[in-house]
Amino acid sequence: MANDEGVRVIAFANQKGGVGKTTSAVNVAAALGADGNRVLVIDADPQFRASVLLGHDVGQGLPSLLEVLTGECELGDAVVNTNVAGVDLVPARRELSGAELLLVTQVRREEFLTRALAGQVDDYDAVLLDTPPNLGLLTVNGLCAAGEVVVPVSMVDAGAVQGAVELQGTVSNLVANGISVRIVAILRTLVDPRRIMYQAIREALDQLDLPQAEAEIPMRAQFQNATGPVVISAPDSPGAYAYRAFAAELAGRRLRLVA
Repeated sequence: MANDEGVRVIAFANQKGGVGKTTSAVNVAAALGADGNRVLVIDADPQFRASVLLGHDVGQGLPSLLEVLTGECELGDAVVNTNVAGVDLVPARRELSGAELLLVTQVRREEFLTRALAGQVDDYDAVLLDTPPNLGLLTVNGLCAAGEVVVPVSMVDAGAVQGAVELQGTVSNLVANGISVRIVAILRTLVDPRRIMYQAIREALDQLDLPQAEAEIPMRAQFQNATGPVVISAPDSPGAYAYRAFAAELAGRRLRLVA
């Protein structure tokens, strides 16, 4: 999974909520882990859904990303094991939402996570960042720390396309300011090709000049009811197959890079 430049850091981002961002990050992590990769998931979302899906008890009081960003501990001190093979976690908790207020007054506030990762993730093949559903400082920190960005887009919500457009603009601004980050894939989620909305959103995505993954994630109730990665709990399901296919795309070849 690791490329010639070392560990790959991939952010999952879309400022629109409800697009399957967290579900995608967790299932891709599980799929990569099942293939023998060492994966670190960093939960940068104060809703901490990725932490829960990976079996972490957020009430344990252990160090989290909040303590990392506030300088109370090193990133490595906040890493916990999960019940998913090959996957470790830096958990989030609700108080992480206050980190943006702390960061906003700091110099180079968009680079806190980049500095936190330096020298701390070399033992991993991939680091996957689950960012909040907005373009606030936590998301911008995730984009700056990542070399690659995956943008999940719900195929039943036209607003998800606009979220992708706005994220594309943010990434372009970061690149213009010297940050090395690229959108590597639009990941189509909640897919039901029989719906009229599917074709309309597909046509809108084709106008964005962004790379789209070959794999599509089907609309399945199992994702809403999941208590963990479906690639583990229901490995023979269409959803699990789709996420394994997308993970193979990420691991097997780099998608076309577009600033």
